[in-house]
Amino acid sequence: MESTKSLSSELTKVTREVASYKIELDQTRKYLHCVLQNSTDIIFMTEITGLLVSFSKGAEKALGYAMEEVIGRPVKDLSEDAESFEALMVKSRLKGNVSAPEIHFRHKDGTRVHCHISLMELINREDNRVGTIGVCQDITRWKKLQEDLVQIDRLAEMGRIASGVAHEINNPLAIINEASGWAEEVITDAKGLNPDDREELKETVRKINLQTRRCRNITHKLLDFVRDSAPTRAEFDIHSLLKDTVDLLRPELKHTAIEVEFAFSQESLPITSDPRLLEQVFVNLVTNAIHAVLENGKGNGHIKIQTIRTDSGVDVSIEDNGGGIPEEARASIFTLFYTTKPPGKGTGLGLSICRNIVKNLGGELSYQSKIGAGTTFTISIPTPK
Repeated sequence: MESTKSLSSELTKVTREVASYKIELDQTRKYLHCVLQNSTDIIFMTEITGLLVSFSKGAEKALGYAMEEVIGRPVKDLSEDAESFEALMVKSRLKGNVSAPEIHFRHKDGTRVHCHISLMELINREDNRVGTIGVCQDITRWKKLQEDLVQIDRLAEMGRIASGVAHEINNPLAIINEASGWAEEVITDAKGLNPDDREELKETVRKINLQTRRCRNITHKLLDFVRDSAPTRAEFDIHSLLKDTVDLLRPELKHTAIEVEFAFSQESLPITSDPRLLEQVFVNLVTNAIHAVLENGKGNGHIKIQTIRTDSGVDVSIEDNGGGIPEEARASIFTLFYTTKPPGKGTGLGLSICRNIVKNLGGELSYQSKIGAGTTFTISIPTPK
């Protein structure tokens, strides 16, 4: 009899616990459903092999798929790079959770969706892994804004130096015009060319060719700088790119007493990166150095461009002997639209975008400055191992 009562009591206790668990489970299910229905983020859940078992409304909106279209499919199939996504899933299984600053999903219409992703492993009461939860923030609009700002800065930089470039082009055009006129006179008057006339005509033609190439070189550099194209990775010599950058700014340097010194490493420094974006960074920093020297009013203006090989890659430093960055401005120099230049002289985009470009290329942008002595910006560019 006692055993029956004890068993009945135990059964009642278990029944209450089960009821409690059912209530808790139901509340949890409703809570999760509410989250999945109302979150604007991409939230998904997979079972242990990576097949989707849940897909939020935010995911449907961001990727264009209805939940019914993706349930039971491998989540990696929604990624632009399934191999990289699977590697991230494996890393999550090993560590329990993992995040990546950017991963690309493919929208149903084929467009790319940029996301910040966090993966967390689901563990049951027996401490066994039963699946994975992914929470992804759609950063596509932010990426588009960043790309637009890079293009705006490139166009602003082009407009600022356009007058100097136009003036520089006028000189060779004038020579071409004069040489062509003289050549025409010689050809018109000479019925039988003597050796002197022939040599003079050859020299004139050589001048025409030289100045024409000069014009083409200037315009091509300008077009290459402003042309909008997708980021690329190519191997190139950093020294050649730095020299091309200074050549692009020659019109601005021409009527100043500023000396540009190249203190390059003795060895050649080939790197693999995006030369177009790095040129934009170098143009901004050298331009800032020119302005700093001119504003300081020193007669012996000097800009030193130095390269050093490091354990992780290459450091490029751009040093000027301007007035230095004021203490009160140092906390804000990388803030978007912040500028110490007068109206019409600066957009406040340069340094902010430069840092973002360098960061996206895997590098770092830092500086040192001393009032009255000048400023040095250093771009650390990694090299693949």
